[in-house]
Amino acid sequence: MWRKTLQSLFIAIGSIWFLFASVAVFAGHDEIHRIQISDLKKIMDQKADIVIVDAQLKSIYDSGHIRGARSLPWKADLSEQDVQNLPKDKLIVVYCDCGPGEADSSDVAAQLVELGFSNVKVLGDPSIHGWKKAGYPIEK
Repeated sequence: MWRKTLQSLFIAIGSIWFLFASVAVFAGHDEIHRIQISDLKKIMDQKADIVIVDAQLKSIYDSGHIRGARSLPWKADLSEQDVQNLPKDKLIVVYCDCGPGEADSSDVAAQLVELGFSNVKVLGDPSIHGWKKAGYPIEK
């Protein structure tokens, strides 16, 4: 009897730990400001000097991305070499296809801030899905 109780307790503790670990790993960086889809479109229509970064896998980027976006697939530790072609003095908007929390794009954005980029935002949910649904320009 005590063995079954101990086993159930172990499973419950393991499940709770997994839940908290999942939230920590997949949560977005709330400290990074979000920009709404319509606001990004307005800025682009005004021909503002911005940089749009697609944090999705290169194969997904190649299948269709926001016009003018640069590919910078998410990875755990971006280096100076990874971002050497990005200007540090311009607005950078990062997006992905991760859903609420924008986990990959917000992590890339947070890493950019750590690497000295000062004006970085994340395209808010529904991100690229909302962009496409609105009929805004996509290129391959």
